[in-house]
Amino acid sequence: MGCKHQRGFLLIVAIVLLVVGSVLAATMAFMVATSGSSASDNLRSGQALYAAQSGLEVEQRCLAQNVDWYRSTTDPVTTAICPTAPLTQSIGQGAVTVYANLPATKLRTRMTTTSPPAGNDWIQAFSVDRFPDSGDLLIDEDLTLGGGGEFVHYTGRDVGNRRFTGITRARTIGTITGLDGAVAHERGTGVYPVTTLVTAIASATCAVVPNPFQIAAHSKFLSAGTLDIEGEEIKYSGSTTAGGNMTLSGVQRCQNVPPVGAAHPAGRPVTPVLFGDDSANYQAEIVSSGAAGSAIRAMRKTVQR
Repeated sequence: MGCKHQRGFLLIVAIVLLVVGSVLAATMAFMVATSGSSASDNLRSGQALYAAQSGLEVEQRCLAQNVDWYRSTTDPVTTAICPTAPLTQSIGQGAVTVYANLPATKLRTRMTTTSPPAGNDWIQAFSVDRFPDSGDLLIDEDLTLGGGGEFVHYTGRDVGNRRFTGITRARTIGTITGLDGAVAHERGTGVYPVTTLVTAIASATCAVVPNPFQIAAHSKFLSAGTLDIEGEEIKYSGSTTAGGNMTLSGVQRCQNVPPVGAAHPAGRPVTPVLFGDDSANYQAEIVSSGAAGSAIRAMRKTVQR
């Protein structure tokens, strides 16, 4: 009788051990599979990052060989001395897509004091891409008397002919008007997008930065770069857009040489950095996206001359 009970007990123990062993084996197999998948994911992520970094270097080299960024006829930049973006190509074990955004353009044809004439209501630039369908422009840089700067409003874009249409000249934006009115502008003169300051800058002290720091959202402005507000250059390292406003982060005021700070009421005009100023002449933002398998890594870099 005792032997029968003992055999029954041993059978139960064997079954329990078999079940436990099966669970352990399944757990180990899952852990090995997960570990292998995690290692593979990390590898692909590293390959995607390498591709993105390589894209930045390629595009930066292309821009370095382009003598005049703002004469590009496309934005994002798609043509240059060497092939540029949107460029998608294999690199290592992944692929990269890279392009460069520009914050401004230049006049393709001369503007006279009376242009655009009746029935020919347009201004031609090298590129009208990434500008909104209607808005304001700054032609030339200096709005002081004799400086030649002028605000212009447009109500449409002719992308095929690279024209701004529905032109109104000598505009006032936030109480600011070019003192020369409608003046002649030569071919190659700077054409800048104009938006407005949402958050007033109450202090002229360079260290005082509003929080949040907001401007009205504008598709032509870079996600990181340098702004000009009434002659004060303001650098920002990042931005987010929501509710019609662009919120800037990493803001550094008074980037002029020498530093110049001022108070700026809300509604005042905001442009990208003016390349006629004493600071770096040009800016462009490189956007590079690397992919390897399902892993995608994106990088951005603002470069300037």
